Amino acid sequence: MSSRCVTVFIAAAIIAAPFPVRSQGLDYRVSIIDEGSLSKINEETPINYKNTVLPQPSAANIATSNLFLGFGGLSTSLNLSAGADNLQSPNFSYAIRELSFDYSLSDAMDITVGKKILKWGPGYAFNPTGVVEPQRSPSDPSDRLSQNEGQNLVSVEYFAGRSSMTFVYVNDSRVASWKLYRGTQQFAFRAYTNLSRYDLSFIGDYIEGDRLELGGNWSYVIGDNLELHAEFLGKQGSSSLYHEALSMDNDQKIYSSFPYTALYDNSRRVFYKVLLGGQITFDNGINTAIEFYRDTEGLSAAQWKRWMEFVKFQSGIQRGIIQVAQDLVAPSRYNLLWALQTLSPRGAMQDYLFGREYWGVDRWGIELIQFVNAQDMSAVIIPTLLFRISDNLSSYGRLTVFTGKSDSEFGALFYKATFNLGIRAQL
Repeated sequence: MSSRCVTVFIAAAIIAAPFPVRSQGLDYRVSIIDEGSLSKINEETPINYKNTVLPQPSAANIATSNLFLGFGGLSTSLNLSAGADNLQSPNFSYAIRELSFDYSLSDAMDITVGKKILKWGPGYAFNPTGVVEPQRSPSDPSDRLSQNEGQNLVSVEYFAGRSSMTFVYVNDSRVASWKLYRGTQQFAFRAYTNLSRYDLSFIGDYIEGDRLELGGNWSYVIGDNLELHAEFLGKQGSSSLYHEALSMDNDQKIYSSFPYTALYDNSRRVFYKVLLGGQITFDNGINTAIEFYRDTEGLSAAQWKRWMEFVKFQSGIQRGIIQVAQDLVAPSRYNLLWALQTLSPRGAMQDYLFGREYWGVDRWGIELIQFVNAQDMSAVIIPTLLFRISDNLSSYGRLTVFTGKSDSEFGALFYKATFNLGIRAQL
């Protein structure tokens, strides 16, 4: 749904609201970030040899500003960005990250209408039960540039003591040329309760044309320094698209049409996502978070190997190592570009480990993130040094290093390393 449609949606809800909204003063927050980056290209990777198949920039800069406004039950978060790199002209973009209206029908019932980011899962780097929230990137779980956006929804939440029941309707309708185009509908619910130091939730989710997902999550606090959490979400069958080369013995083939199919669409197999994790704060102030994540819709080690062999075959054609008829060279390039759709910032395979350590003293802070593929042991290592210049101004240096064998998941990505230098102002 476009910003115009969201605004009309909220305005109608405000006019129709049968109960007054609690009067509150204007609340606002402004953040501005400017971040430059220098990268070392992985020129030997078969997915983008010599940076010729899908050219990646080696130098870039992005400036982004985020404005939060809140008044009564109305709140919005607006984002404006400008970016440039050594491969293309500067580009500008804007986004309404959130624009919603919240009001209480009674002490036991709240309603939210508009575009909103909801948080349902306790996970830090992964959020499988966050069915109505943006899926996080484990290499940037804090969303440092404030790029995540909410969904267009209507949420109704009922309260009863330490328990609550939430029903959410999501629709990604949009307005174009003054016409409303109906989007895909999603229905989700959460039953939540607090039992002493336990937080327990049962989750259900259904997306139109897809299948029902059920699961839950819990978190438990031990003492003042230790927290444990877990999430689970399962469904029968999968609508995820898989490259046809994964289910064929012949990986030396050039496809003439889009080679992805819903391989398990009619399967009775149960696919699930599970997360186990926790965090602890030591007496010296170091905070450590650790998580294990398994997604059975991801590729197995054997499937990844088959996919990589297919990629190497297409790459060999592009490099002239493998000889084919001249009229097949261009289709082979398209096959290589299609194959890249298997990759994901959250990982393309099944098993991952995540670690994050943070220590701060006075104006300084040190953070270390490890995002590890537990099947091939390739990893993304991200050390960050932070410095608070004043109460409203801070800077950081962030190094991202991709390690692993040349045919491993993170060892085969576009970059070997990236260094980010940023400055953040907050009002």
